[in-house]
Amino acid sequence: MSDDRYSDFIDQVAQWEGVWALYHNGWLLHTTDDGQKFCPLFASREDAQSWGLSIQTNHVATAITLVEMMEDLIPEWRDQDILPGITPTPALGPVVVDPDRFRSDLLSALKAVMTARFGKKQ
Repeated sequence: MSDDRYSDFIDQVAQWEGVWALYHNGWLLHTTDDGQKFCPLFASREDAQSWGLSIQTNHVATAITLVEMMEDLIPEWRDQDILPGITPTPALGPVVVDPDRFRSDLLSALKAVMTARFGKKQ
């Protein structure tokens, strides 16, 4: 069975133009089984809250605009060797992806959404 979480996530956040993460005096960072630091990201508030409850954190689901993600967080994560961790679940670890690929995939999906909404630029 293939894992479509990443492509589904990209499609959903491009439509909504934002993501959800967990925040409490800073963004929640977690570590994969092999020691890679990641910031868990979710397409919905409910998914973020549910995962936060499963790991018993006092961080709260907080929206991040795609502008904030691209201009602030992705460059910061790149500098600190933190990866975006897409939709971890209690049963499945996150889909971790290179920050530059993540940014590129988000921009491509957002462009497709804008073209569908407003038509091609004349």
